[in-house]
Amino acid sequence: MSTASRAQPLHPHTRRSPYFDRTEALGASEYMPYNHMYMPMSYGRDPRDDYQALTERVTLWDVGAERQTELRGPGALALADLLTTRSLADLEVGGCRYTICCDAGGQIICDPVLLRPWSDVVWLSHGSVDLTLWAAGLALGGGHDAEVSEPDAAPLQVQGPLAPALLGDLLGPALDELRPFRCTVFELAGVDCVISRTGWSGGPGYEVYPLSSARALDVWDAIVAAGERHGLLVTGPNVARAMERGITDISYATNQDLNPLELWQSYLVDLDKGPFIGRDALLEVHRRGPARRQVGLLGPAERLPRLEGPWPLLRDGAAVGDTRWASYSFALERAIAIGVVEAELAELGGSVEVEHPAGRTRLEICPLPFVD
Repeated sequence: MSTASRAQPLHPHTRRSPYFDRTEALGASEYMPYNHMYMPMSYGRDPRDDYQALTERVTLWDVGAERQTELRGPGALALADLLTTRSLADLEVGGCRYTICCDAGGQIICDPVLLRPWSDVVWLSHGSVDLTLWAAGLALGGGHDAEVSEPDAAPLQVQGPLAPALLGDLLGPALDELRPFRCTVFELAGVDCVISRTGWSGGPGYEVYPLSSARALDVWDAIVAAGERHGLLVTGPNVARAMERGITDISYATNQDLNPLELWQSYLVDLDKGPFIGRDALLEVHRRGPARRQVGLLGPAERLPRLEGPWPLLRDGAAVGDTRWASYSFALERAIAIGVVEAELAELGGSVEVEHPAGRTRLEICPLPFVD
């Protein structure tokens, strides 16, 4: 084995993205481990400044930790269909789809954005879980005509209402043809990039995947330079804005004993599409009805403590569920949370108490999303 091949980890070493030095120079002060990588989440500013930049101007995020599981070959789409809960029969080349991956028991493994940038290639742009190893095992054991790998593509997100104008300055009018949940290959700063009209903001935005880390910084620097006239701010993914739009991710669902029929997005499971991992278990859940439901929880004007683990939800002193996400909504000027409660309680609504490190707070059950 050559020295070069020994230097490439199979997967689980903790790594830095190609943009790490740029984020550190800009004051990144808080990182989270994600997909065995460091992802910058905070730059030490008032969170309201980051929120306003995202909702009023444009932001740039280093999401190089958002790794891709690549399925390549004649059987790529069929393998992706087996791995995920939504039907892919009508997915054209250049299409994207938000979906779920489950284990055999119907429990959520992760919730990737699936991209089909080329006819024989599918990317599962997933979260903090070893999906590539899971997919490789299924491909090997099932005899699928597809190779599974992690491509050298470290994405960026350009999010906010001025994101189309910023990238339009770099890519020209061809960007106007890129519709939501579509992807195509552009040349940006002389670097081939898959660009998708997707993202974690619930608003206008794009994900930019340079097809090599070797020149990924050229793409970063070009976006930063073009962003000056648009008021670009380099931030981390904005949890408050995502929660307002009912967006979570797998850190909410993985290892949390959740199945996708308990989530508020009913479109995420196509039980009639044919075999997929977890289908038999989910058919049984569908037959008897989910025991729990995901709900929004509206709190007072005061902020809740920082959430670092599930908090129990109580009604009349009895446990009725728990909450896994909590933040402060700048749109509503209220504390918000997303939790899972007994299905009957989700229908009835009313209030619950959340038990957290600072005491107890009354929350009102509401539908998701908080903000349309």
